Amino acid sequence: MKGFYKENRKEAENKKIVISKRFLNEQGNEICWEMKALSQKENEEILKKCRRMRSAGKDTEQYYETMVLAESVIFPDLNNIELQNSYKVVGKEALLLELLTAGEYEALKEAVEEVNMI
Repeated sequence: MKGFYKENRKEAENKKIVISKRFLNEQGNEICWEMKALSQKENEEILKKCRRMRSAGKDTEQYYETMVLAESVIFPDLNNIELQNSYKVVGKEALLLELLTAGEYEALKEAVEEVNMI
């Protein structure tokens, strides 16, 4: 039973992966993105937001996925206002959709799914 105690629980490790070859650092190297596993509590908060949006008449199926991905990304900081301004968007979800190509979005989705499966 003690293996389930919080102090004995192994924490989920973040995952670093190159999502796109289009983003390079000052040395010309591809930049790794960093993702974290979401707790079910964080997932429930996203679901609550989606339920509120749905009750306002919005289709939320695709938006839920984007919210989960955006919440999982640690780096780059999708909440960074300068980065959002660079793409002329407001909000981390809007930035994510503008930042990546369809294939890169799928690569991010796979990486987030993997980090959440531990």
